[in-house]
Amino acid sequence: MWKLITILACKITNRLSKLTGHGGSSIGGKVALKLNKNILKKIKLPKYVIGITGSSGKSSSTELMYNILTRNNMKVIYNKEGSNTIAGITSLILNKCSLSGKLKVDVLLMELDEQFLKYIFPHVKPTHLMITNITRDQPPRNSHPYKIFNAIKNAIPDKTHIVINVDDPFVNRMRINHKGGVTTYGIDKNDYSYRINLNNLDAAYCPICNEKLEYDFYHYGHIGSYHCPKYHFNRGNPEFEAKDVDIDNQSITINEHKIHLPSNFLYTAYFVTGCYALSKIIGLNDEDILKVLNDESITTKRLEIYDFHNRKWQLLVSKNENNLSYKQSLDYIRHQSGDKTIVLGFDNSSRRYKENDLSWIWDIDFEILNDSSIKNIVLIGKYCYDMLVRMEYAKIDKKKLLLVENMSDLAETIKTKTEGKIYSMNCFDKEIEIKRIIKEESKND
Repeated sequence: MWKLITILACKITNRLSKLTGHGGSSIGGKVALKLNKNILKKIKLPKYVIGITGSSGKSSSTELMYNILTRNNMKVIYNKEGSNTIAGITSLILNKCSLSGKLKVDVLLMELDEQFLKYIFPHVKPTHLMITNITRDQPPRNSHPYKIFNAIKNAIPDKTHIVINVDDPFVNRMRINHKGGVTTYGIDKNDYSYRINLNNLDAAYCPICNEKLEYDFYHYGHIGSYHCPKYHFNRGNPEFEAKDVDIDNQSITINEHKIHLPSNFLYTAYFVTGCYALSKIIGLNDEDILKVLNDESITTKRLEIYDFHNRKWQLLVSKNENNLSYKQSLDYIRHQSGDKTIVLGFDNSSRRYKENDLSWIWDIDFEILNDSSIKNIVLIGKYCYDMLVRMEYAKIDKKKLLLVENMSDLAETIKTKTEGKIYSMNCFDKEIEIKRIIKEESKND
């Protein structure tokens, strides 16, 4: 009886939340957990329970896996709204299950917050878990990548089959003493790779003997090809490796199959390769997978393109508080042809808490913006002066730097004081404002 009451309470709460104009993605789960903290243990789950976690890339990976599975006639539910905590997962499951407590789907697919795995996995044990990367992310909450590593490692059930990005030494450590299946993936050396790392290196030492790891090359940060000089720990040869990586032309090759990338960002090579590996180990064949991956209508939500007074304006959704994710967006812009204007800034460092720690902007290699093709850098948002100081420390030419304290002045500033293609790198708060400004300007053309 309590199971029925709890499920009904979740469904009704979610419905009321949406009817009153709220998202309703986790509130029902909060109510259900207060009524019965063990309700998820009473739900009959499908054959495949797939989790995807990591510091960055988990949203893109989850969305692509959903496309692969559903286009191969599998019935799937996943937390599309991104509510990846215990309340969000509870709400997802109870809202989609029958009143008797059965999920009538083929796959439960979950994007998961690393710090909430310990609350979710005792109740919902994943059959498969993909781990994208472990990097500096949300410093006030996660402090250091070792804390994220331990949060994931200590939560994984013994029988879970893990799919890991072995280019990341932190993620590769997950296989040590893991009792379940292990599948590895990575990407080969490419035009974005480099021999010398000028950035911070968080995963610098062998987890077995503590010798400093030696790198053959880096893709970004501590992610690349490495080995212990005493041969205790290394990247090895991934079972699924992206070769012939051509980011500019959006293509890679996996197992001799040429695959289209949804955008020309390096990170897309990772989530496409990871999803290919995960799809293979749950039984899909190459034809089933490739028909989805090579569908050029699939694009990444991280990149949108608009026309702004006959200039191309690309909106890059860049995650705050993650220096390596941010760096990839900078690398993307730097690799584009022609003159460029970049719009940077934010009002809130985090959507989770109010500390507004800015230490992460000092971990980002803004020095790469000392490029002749970058004509202007427009700084916006509440912390535009903090960003100005960071730019000055990066030795950016002061003549290139433009401060816009009032967003109502942004359009005019860009029209009259900048040149080239426009690239804005902003988190979700400023992204909404910029879209509004672009649309208003289009009406005035």
